[in-house]
Amino acid sequence: MRIVSIFFAFLTMSAVAIAGNAQERSADGLMVTGHNKTAIIATEQMKRGWYDGAYHFSPAVRAGDFLFLSGVVAGVRSEDTPIGREAFKLELRRGFTTLQTILKAAGADTNNIVKITSFHVFDSPLLTVEKHDQVRAMAEVKGEFIEEPHPAWTAVGTTALLPDRGLVEIDIVAYAPQGE
Repeated sequence: MRIVSIFFAFLTMSAVAIAGNAQERSADGLMVTGHNKTAIIATEQMKRGWYDGAYHFSPAVRAGDFLFLSGVVAGVRSEDTPIGREAFKLELRRGFTTLQTILKAAGADTNNIVKITSFHVFDSPLLTVEKHDQVRAMAEVKGEFIEEPHPAWTAVGTTALLPDRGLVEIDIVAYAPQGE
């Protein structure tokens, strides 16, 4: 009898483990669930370019009540023409708007952001804004999208980003309890 109980317990645990790792896709293919996480793909364009594209990554992943968003790059759109402070802020707004779109697809918003890490190419020849003013511009734009209390934020200098014309990559973590 004890062997049967142990065998039944093993089968039950195995079924739970397999169910937790089974992969499921939403009808539109914009959410993929498996291995105790859900990939959030906000738009069909992100599905083609990010998730199914050459690098195979999710715009966001939900793990429990946390959302981990892939970095969004704000960069220069014109050909080799350095940009100033206002154009830089416009690119940052585009980046935050993309993050906002991804968060919305996950049932959250920018006020759910608890941690930001930004990677800055401070010495880029494509930007005429000094290091401290770049960080101030980032703080100003961040304030347009996120209300108090402010999230934690780390700004890191780097030598380059992918794509090559990138100036800042914004990486966020959000806390958004499911069902709220």
